[in-house]
Amino acid sequence: MNRYRDMRSRVKIALSGLLMGIVIVAVGFLFLRLRGSVVVKPNQDELLSGEAVTYRQDDETWASDLLGDSRFTMKSSGCLVTCIASAVSMETGVRMTPGVLNQIFSENQVYDSEGNIQWAAIGKMEGYSADVFSEVSDTEIAQCLASGHYPIVRVRMRGLGSYHYVLIVGIEDGDYLCMDPLENELTKLSRYLNRVYAVRMVCAE
Repeated sequence: MNRYRDMRSRVKIALSGLLMGIVIVAVGFLFLRLRGSVVVKPNQDELLSGEAVTYRQDDETWASDLLGDSRFTMKSSGCLVTCIASAVSMETGVRMTPGVLNQIFSENQVYDSEGNIQWAAIGKMEGYSADVFSEVSDTEIAQCLASGHYPIVRVRMRGLGSYHYVLIVGIEDGDYLCMDPLENELTKLSRYLNRVYAVRMVCAE
């Protein structure tokens, strides 16, 4: 009987240790995933500046187009240029598709060899300007929207997945409204846990 009790006790201790280990690993994973992010929420309930122009980076018209001279395609890595195309279209009132904008960027050496956008190169293009904000804040995002511009924010898919870029196009029901290049409909920033890792903005004349 004592041997049976000792065995049960050892099993309980082992299970407790295993559970504790799982908890520690989960907490560590969350810490690493959320590190560097800032929770942002609007200080007003509604702000809609017109109908949003939505595009998908995996649209078959341009999905296989390469980003500059890199091996990366619009489908695999074109979320950022798709957000810029949407912002430019709304600011100018003239439709600029991601495919056309990618071609313009490629011709102007905006991408590096890994398909990453070089912000200084956009600023050198006639009719374009680019801002890379040094920090993430509600104030900066609010000022962009109030001035008729659209901030591009780096998030994680579903809040904890891979890095991804979405375009904030307004505020609805106290939540930032976003154009996600991988969704057919507008989403809300709360879908990404309201956590933003970086803010960019591209304006066109």
